[in-house]
Amino acid sequence: MLTAWRRALLDLIYPPKCPVCRAEVTEHGAWCQPCLAAVGGARLINVAEHRLKYLDACYAVCDYTAGVQKIIRHLKFRQAERYARHLAWLVARSGAAEYGRGCQAVVPVPLDAERRKERGYNQTELIFREWAAAQGLVWLDVLARCRPTAPQWRLTLAERRQNIKGAFYVTRPEVVAGKNLLLVDDIFTTGVTMDECARMLKAAGARRVLGLAVASGAV
Repeated sequence: MLTAWRRALLDLIYPPKCPVCRAEVTEHGAWCQPCLAAVGGARLINVAEHRLKYLDACYAVCDYTAGVQKIIRHLKFRQAERYARHLAWLVARSGAAEYGRGCQAVVPVPLDAERRKERGYNQTELIFREWAAAQGLVWLDVLARCRPTAPQWRLTLAERRQNIKGAFYVTRPEVVAGKNLLLVDDIFTTGVTMDECARMLKAAGARRVLGLAVASGAV
């Protein structure tokens, strides 16, 4: 663990900067005010409008703007783990804690084994795990993929539904039975992936499944 003086020295050598414009900010992970204003506010997503059958509700922390897109792409495709803290900072300052009140555990949407091997991590876990612990929520990594799937962003809505159907299973049904769960992911576009995950969690006995995404919008 870093001592206070070592942290101060590191801050002096490597001052915290906004992840988008690189302006100096007050703490590591923070955004400058203009870039923060550009990402939009947190909001509830209309799951009925998206024709989602199993996800009870969904909350997005911000819009999928150019700045957020840059950070998520660096995190996903350039092994730049440090960018996760900037998204975690947004989550911590949103209304996500109040939205998730009444949930007992957090479940991340899983990567398939090949993508996880390529990246070395699940970016959703990097973003949300510490936040979950701060809320007193149990982290349940109980969803797994039983087959690889094509990247969703390349597909039509109908193709996305077919692509993801039956792609997940719950590894420990007994730990989700009877619980209200917060299902977390980095991006919400059509909601098809989250809805399929919610279907499997409810089939395993979960009472309610609420979605929580960092960003919402077209990819």
